[in-house]
Amino acid sequence: MIELQKLCKTFGSGENQVNALQDVSISIEKGDIFGIIGLSGAGKSTLVRCINLLERPDSGSVLFHGQNLMELKDKQLRQQRRKISMIFQSFNLLEQRTSLGNICFPMELSGVPQKIARQRALELLETVGLPDKAEAYPVQLSGGQKQRIAIARALASDPEVLLCDEATSALDPKTTGQILSLLQKINRERGITVIIITHQMSVIEQICNRVAILDSGKVAEIGAVEQVFSNPQSQAGRRLVSPAVAEPAANWNIPIARIAFNGGASEAPVFAQLIKQTGVEPSIMGAATRNVDGKAFGTMLITLPEDEAKKQEILSFLNGCQGVSAEEVRENV
Repeated sequence: MIELQKLCKTFGSGENQVNALQDVSISIEKGDIFGIIGLSGAGKSTLVRCINLLERPDSGSVLFHGQNLMELKDKQLRQQRRKISMIFQSFNLLEQRTSLGNICFPMELSGVPQKIARQRALELLETVGLPDKAEAYPVQLSGGQKQRIAIARALASDPEVLLCDEATSALDPKTTGQILSLLQKINRERGITVIIITHQMSVIEQICNRVAILDSGKVAEIGAVEQVFSNPQSQAGRRLVSPAVAEPAANWNIPIARIAFNGGASEAPVFAQLIKQTGVEPSIMGAATRNVDGKAFGTMLITLPEDEAKKQEILSFLNGCQGVSAEEVRENV
């Protein structure tokens, strides 16, 4: 549905030049809830603004249903942008308009008759769970309510894609969960593709099916959320997913195994069985695991014995466990 091909974007020049995006290529399928995550300065917000060309890349292509948006004239681009709505961290509501007025605003710009716009806005207030806030002004709303109104406004143009730029960063954890559940419902019931820009792993974990990790303007890793969570391949991925095991805590001079939990049952007594079968009690040097729907995902570092036969016995046992993989690592763990 959306294909970003070799996007590059720089700001400034000379010594002050910043390479915000460097050869970024990402494909997003219809119906995805696609997460784009990275630390501050990774290029996330620049990338999301390039998807609808609010920020024009220096080079590369932005394909929407196979059409290169970079080649469109202004009028054609405006028509395509109606299919790609956006919500922001700061809500961006018009303070002088009521909730109903804010939702009607994009329809007014598109020439939708007032009566039809009002009826659709009322329906959207029902969708986001705020039918009683039609006449409330933004100053009378909580942060979560403002974001719900912003989502309703974004849906007013009947989009195919919803871009969310740090849409939950200003909200408390409970409200964040409610907004993410609402986005899931919209994705499921309306078939709208959702693209979420965030620095919060918990957001990716809760609702995304695929994720791209940005690092210094480049795609460090991309794949299914379960795949990336269970065994991140890049250093940037390990810093985000498993910070406790991303960097060696010391210059160890003993063998170390990295264990990836790929979704096996979280209650399985893997280490109890390991100790019973091999007679070895490994030390845990670092761990970052989480329970997702009763399954274990994450990474753990354990010590291995120097004896090669015993070491291979342990690795063989671990690789034979459901949802677990293990390998010996000595550097760049």
